[in-house]
Amino acid sequence: MTQTGNRRGRTATVIILVVIFFVAGFSSGYFLSVRPPQEHSISTFAAGSLTAVLGRQFNPEFENLTGIKVGMTFAGSITGTREVQSGEPFSVFISASAPILYQNLMNHTHYANWQIIFATNEMAITWLNRAYSIPSSFPFWFENITENGTTIGVSNSSLDPSGFQAIETMKLAGVLYTNWSDPLVREAFKNNESLFLEYNRAWNSWFEKLGYPVNDSMALYHQIFITKYRDGTTKLTTEEYGLDAYLESGAVDYAITYVSQAVNQHLYYYENPEGENGLSQWINLGSVNQSVDEFYQQINESGPSYDNVGSLPGAPIFYSVTIISNFTSPQAVQYVYYLITGLGDSYLQQDKFSPLATPFAIGISNMPQELRDVVSSPPTYIPPSSYE
Repeated sequence: MTQTGNRRGRTATVIILVVIFFVAGFSSGYFLSVRPPQEHSISTFAAGSLTAVLGRQFNPEFENLTGIKVGMTFAGSITGTREVQSGEPFSVFISASAPILYQNLMNHTHYANWQIIFATNEMAITWLNRAYSIPSSFPFWFENITENGTTIGVSNSSLDPSGFQAIETMKLAGVLYTNWSDPLVREAFKNNESLFLEYNRAWNSWFEKLGYPVNDSMALYHQIFITKYRDGTTKLTTEEYGLDAYLESGAVDYAITYVSQAVNQHLYYYENPEGENGLSQWINLGSVNQSVDEFYQQINESGPSYDNVGSLPGAPIFYSVTIISNFTSPQAVQYVYYLITGLGDSYLQQDKFSPLATPFAIGISNMPQELRDVVSSPPTYIPPSSYE
């Protein structure tokens, strides 16, 4: 037989074998059970305060680098945990409060079994109408936001962490400006009693006019969340990202929200003469420092009866991320890795978040190895209530 004949014979044999293979495969049901290739995509929930940094900055770059499509949902973190509990198929979950993620998705539940704390934020007093500007040279900002007739916007604390974080900030200011006997207050003022008394006299002079007793540490909290709410000059929104609409429409004069929100929504915010946040680290919830974090713990997050999420101790604003157990994938792991390392760090810094130099994790032994390699255990000086 010629070489050409041999090639034809071998080709015919191969074709026959392929046909037999396919027929056998279909008759056994094997090919009917084979799924088509899965698209490389993930579904992610994130706190509303991350809308700009993720939606407009990080995600497009991540997709460009990896080819992984990211479907995003932004809302209040508490709302998001309830959506997970109701069955929404989010793969990656990012919260503006590590304790909220832990309590609602990890603690005695099956939704997630680890979380990584990767960044902090700060509370700030913001505005758009220059008529309500607070000069950096004026240290008694609490007068501006509690003046009769002035309207304030805050998030609903039962839906969004920035709501109860605003409550914590107002309570902390009361302790800082009224209680010189507290060693941490003295530390905050660098043992300068004269400076403390400047704030203390201004506090008492102002709040006595509004009907509060001397050195009432809850006066600021009460004025904003009780008195002004009752007369309609404190207004709630479902998430911090909606507060800019209140400011733009003139529905409120000030909003209590994150520094990052002020930056990415082009809001003015109260600054000190050095151009930094005018709310000191002792009250803005942005510090990761043992003494300051102990000071945060002196108050709790509980609010008025109409808007009360619970009574956990005050804590830094810790952003945390996890992967929901039922939706773990290599793509989700890659997303988290990029978020908590160099790419994520650079975009977070641009928007006034403060990425942790080394993210720390709860449930490290349960995490994918790729993530274990870039995290540490929680620092011993940070109270567990700050992230659990």
